[in-house]
Amino acid sequence: MNTFHALDAQLSVTNPHAYADGLAQLYQRHVAEKMSRFQAILVATGYREMVIGSGSNKMQFQDDMAYAFTANPYFREWLPLTTRADCYVQIDATASKPRLFLLAVEDIWHTAPERLPEGFEQAFEIVEYQTVDQVLQHLATGNSALINETNELCVPAEQHNPQAVIDQIDYQRLGKTHYEQACVREANRRAVPAHRAAQQAFLAGASEVQIAAAYLAACDSRESEMPYGMIVGVNEHAAVLHHHNLFKQPQTPRSFLIDAGVEFNGYASDITRTYAYHAGGDFAAMIKCMNVKQLKLCAEGGIGRNPADIHALSQRMIAEVLIEFGVLRLSLEEAVAADIAGYFYPHGLGHHLGANVHDKGGQMANAQGDRLAPPEKYPNLRATAPMVANQIHTVEPGLYFIPAYLDKLKAGNYAHCINWRAVEDYTPYGGIRIEDNIIVHPDNRLENLTRDAFAVE
Repeated sequence: MNTFHALDAQLSVTNPHAYADGLAQLYQRHVAEKMSRFQAILVATGYREMVIGSGSNKMQFQDDMAYAFTANPYFREWLPLTTRADCYVQIDATASKPRLFLLAVEDIWHTAPERLPEGFEQAFEIVEYQTVDQVLQHLATGNSALINETNELCVPAEQHNPQAVIDQIDYQRLGKTHYEQACVREANRRAVPAHRAAQQAFLAGASEVQIAAAYLAACDSRESEMPYGMIVGVNEHAAVLHHHNLFKQPQTPRSFLIDAGVEFNGYASDITRTYAYHAGGDFAAMIKCMNVKQLKLCAEGGIGRNPADIHALSQRMIAEVLIEFGVLRLSLEEAVAADIAGYFYPHGLGHHLGANVHDKGGQMANAQGDRLAPPEKYPNLRATAPMVANQIHTVEPGLYFIPAYLDKLKAGNYAHCINWRAVEDYTPYGGIRIEDNIIVHPDNRLENLTRDAFAVE
């Protein structure tokens, strides 16, 4: 049994200590693998060392309170210290392990800073510091690449976030280590009870704000700990692709779309589900049809597969749904040729997932930073590079009734091909999106983290 599958088995028999020990072992291997990758990056770019900062607290304008802090994804790739500012990881071209600089904090006013989980600290040489000058004493003067939002280490401008190094880092992130896969797998598990709680709150007639509160309570998280802003859309709001301005007033429930994940050790899940209030109606039937299409699209992934081709297939499938439910009055081939589905499905099929929710590297042709532009027909695609082993992707086809897009369609050459009465009937429901997270394994097996998590819950 593979190590990450063994972890799953240990967790399923409610053995949290064994799971924690196993995760620590995976983390040790993760850091060793990252050390090897990043030392190769240093050789390729000519730097002696790389220093990656977690970032610094930002104060609100003309106030004495800081914004909620989240470590940047380049740091989270190395460490799960997601809320600890002013940390640095030093990767030396010849060192056996990375060095971790932690700011020594003595503060009676605030909670003690976040610490590493047990067993994780063994992967680093740890140095506590009081001033930046103490960090500088350990650096290779004149030959350090600093990856951080700000340049508090005062390296020359060309050594602060050099693009050649950024490109190399982004490219190596395409393949996730077993530890990273385990983190996204766990983030999916933790999100499922919260999605169930949100669904029940919707069915009970809760407002969008109350639904979001039910989600947070079920995954035992604060809003600031979410990997991205929750999308909670009731009725027409399900057609707003990023509906974050949640309503406090309950509405007569018809439909509900929730796009929300959970963060675990700095890695995200990204899950969307859509529900109908009345299980026997046409909109509920449309959701079931979309679910079948989405599973077929999940199965299309694989090493070497072109995401743009799978997106084109998803557009064809959306056209099929629109024809089946009487929205389009033309043949499938005619609908595809005219790109009618684009008016109902304006975004891409998915994206890479990891320390970034929209993870890096999706359009990279190589480590030198050459890009693979999306096709002119589908300019919003985030992923255009062929899939490789150990990637984690989202698969999220959508079908929406967005007034602004429908107005364009009504004013165009294909207005006569639309059943506007059907459009009028479906518009109050907003739309449908179903999103899963999948891993493409080296043997070309596809693991659907989201479906597996829902099956256990």
